[in-house]
Amino acid sequence: MNPTTASLTPKQKKFFEALKGYIGKYAVSPTVAELAKILKLSSPRAVSQYLGSLEKKGLIRRKPYEKRGIELRILGDTFESETVMVPVIASAGCDNMKVFAEESFGEYLCVSNELVRGKNLKSIACIKAIGDSMNDAGIREGDHVLVEMTQAVMENDLVVAVIDGFAVIKKIEYANNAVILRPVSSDPSHKPIILRRDFNIFGKVIDVIRAQEKGDVEIVPLYQSKRSD
Repeated sequence: MNPTTASLTPKQKKFFEALKGYIGKYAVSPTVAELAKILKLSSPRAVSQYLGSLEKKGLIRRKPYEKRGIELRILGDTFESETVMVPVIASAGCDNMKVFAEESFGEYLCVSNELVRGKNLKSIACIKAIGDSMNDAGIREGDHVLVEMTQAVMENDLVVAVIDGFAVIKKIEYANNAVILRPVSSDPSHKPIILRRDFNIFGKVIDVIRAQEKGDVEIVPLYQSKRSD
């Protein structure tokens, strides 16, 4: 049976929620000293006892010898928390190949488990959008685009492609012997990219997350094209 918070005492649950909240806000785990301060515990030993209880109940794992080595548990491909930490692995140009695709992994985004339910978490990543050639698809510069790394894409899906080391976000179309990566914008300066039919796609856009001025986030409805039967 998968571990849940139902087995926790009220104090343990309060401790777990504080731990989860810290990781969700800062994308790293707190130190023992920070947990003691947040929860107003009298000693590091009390923090260690709570962590030991959570680890025994399967809700966390600890990496020995690491200052910030507490992890919320992932069981198989599902996450037991209400939120998931998704790595931001690159920036992608919504203009024609202006941004070099670089793995950063120094940044993580905390997203609702509902957004990735039923998907393999190891195949989910976030890519920061640069440029405005996909603004009519609901993707603006600075948005975080949630991507499922897969080759299983269909006509008119929004996809991420890596071309000669450069990442782009576009709508995919197929011709007889070509792949067309088309911008979704009323600005005529944005041009489609035409590639060989055997070109491999990095992944499929599954959601767009937009940061608001007050620090909140908004889930943006994706562009829905009319498919021909």
